[in-house]
Amino acid sequence: MGNGSPIDSAAIDESVNQMHQQLGRGVVKVRFRYQKGQPFKPRDGKDVRTARATITPGIHKQAGYFDIQWWENGDYKYHYREEGLEFRFGREAANKTTKKPVRHFHPPNNLDAHKQSCIGTEQPPKRVTIAVLKMWWTAVKNNDESLLNAQNNLP
Repeated sequence: MGNGSPIDSAAIDESVNQMHQQLGRGVVKVRFRYQKGQPFKPRDGKDVRTARATITPGIHKQAGYFDIQWWENGDYKYHYREEGLEFRFGREAANKTTKKPVRHFHPPNNLDAHKQSCIGTEQPPKRVTIAVLKMWWTAVKNNDESLLNAQNNLP
């Protein structure tokens, strides 16, 4: 992802801030990764590569977490995991030259699949985060992961 574009630390921070605004105390912990393959740790003021936001409740378990990445070209990845479940929403500009959709969803039962995302047109990090959380929360409330990409008219 990113298609060679640098990581956008400000967009990652904006996404984390929006998660805090939307979920409040439901955001249990946030850690950051500064280099690929390195452990997640508290924010230390440097540019970040990935944010990991642990949230509660989970869809089927007590908690889960989102790994969030943004690139300066507008690509993003929201990768959710909890025990026995993971899915991913993303935007990948490099898909323009393929049959895969640029804005896509990797469903829980097939992370290799690239289904069209119900997140509509290009949006800033704040709006994408709201859309991802809306889909996640619908699945949490209904204890039904099949609802993750089944909504319409999202920003």
